[in-house]
Amino acid sequence: MQFETCKSLFSLAFPALILSANCVGADDPWRSLKELPHNVGFVFLERGMTCQYGQIKAVAAQSVLVRTDRSDVTVEKLSLIRVRLGFGGQPVPPSSPNLVLATVYSGRSSWADLIEFMPFQSKPGSYSSFTVRMSVNTTGGKVRQGRLQQVTDSGITLADAFGNETSMTKTEVFRVDYIRNRPLSDKQEFYWDELAMLRIFDPVLYPRLFHLGDTMPVRLYDSALPEDDSPAQCR
Repeated sequence: MQFETCKSLFSLAFPALILSANCVGADDPWRSLKELPHNVGFVFLERGMTCQYGQIKAVAAQSVLVRTDRSDVTVEKLSLIRVRLGFGGQPVPPSSPNLVLATVYSGRSSWADLIEFMPFQSKPGSYSSFTVRMSVNTTGGKVRQGRLQQVTDSGITLADAFGNETSMTKTEVFRVDYIRNRPLSDKQEFYWDELAMLRIFDPVLYPRLFHLGDTMPVRLYDSALPEDDSPAQCR
């Protein structure tokens, strides 16, 4: 009976999950911001290096409304350069080596931001359950996706599932997206950790469980925009 119930739930949820996975606007970073859960804490970094910590209350065409402990704060799209995920209900400390991995939105084009991922590069010939995945659009119209192998001031190298490497010079690169897990709400993260094998009975967890639309692109570099390689840290 439990199996049949689960099967029915999956059959109802599956088409919606596929549709959601196919409809996310990979070419619109601001739309990706709209897909973030509203019950998770984020750090919102503005161009003046001032930061707001709170939850997303609403995302408009040119601004995001942030619910902080004190009041609601409006952050303009033109001013917002970084949104980082909070862990355990708290913002990631600026000194944390994992700070770059917490990025869920970037409002600038920065090659330096790509270089910050180098401590997490995949070592040639090694295997790790944790890898940084990137998607590169070249000036020639090709799309390359894979594990980050190397990024330098002059280029980037990715490896596919078979370990085959593709190197591209910076002049060949049009856009680069960091492909990361889509954040769950704090409540869903708790259920994910606690349910273990029983996750199959919670359709809300299906995207991550079955890898259906459970990732999101974070645009880090766009050659069509002015490059900004200045440090992005809260004052």
